[in-house]
Amino acid sequence: MDEMDKDFWNDACRKDPSQVNVADRFLGAEIQDLEPGTALDLGCGSGTNALKLAEQGWSVIGVDWAQHAIELATKAATEHGLNATFVVGDITEWQPPHQFDLVINTYALPGGDMSRRTLETAAAALANGGTLIVVEWDRSMSEVWGFREDELLTPEQIVTLLPGLEIEKAEVRHVEDAFSSPDDPRGSKGSAANVAFVRARKR
Repeated sequence: MDEMDKDFWNDACRKDPSQVNVADRFLGAEIQDLEPGTALDLGCGSGTNALKLAEQGWSVIGVDWAQHAIELATKAATEHGLNATFVVGDITEWQPPHQFDLVINTYALPGGDMSRRTLETAAAALANGGTLIVVEWDRSMSEVWGFREDELLTPEQIVTLLPGLEIEKAEVRHVEDAFSSPDDPRGSKGSAANVAFVRARKR
């Protein structure tokens, strides 16, 4: 990963972690039918989703390249006595210590070929019978936000990067209030956004 990108995310986490994280809109409903087991959060940021999973009985490992975010997540897990471990790592090449019942990647695909590599890591980390959930801004938001064309993917493009998995859901979901604070700069071109959502299972 580019060192400048790492510095950017570390600085963002130090200044205001709340404006780096994206509020979960979907994960709770998508895992309510799953028995808690082992979970991996690839691109966990400061641990918001990983900590919620741990609160529900999951044994969680979170991985992110921003060291300050990992420090915040580790502190929160320790303070609340949660079964969650956080490590600094590049999710495009990090090797999981074992396979997991649940793997999540939420708003953390790096773009371009690095997204493919991240999804390869996610699929490889999934145990037989396990569930993978990928949530990312849909490609339709690239023009709105002035992103590179290959920085965001459609659900269909995400699916093509998950060969061998059974796709349970692949859809665009529209969110009217995507950003929690009116001061969040990500909402400067409107608070509504389209989200690419994919849920897959490894048989």
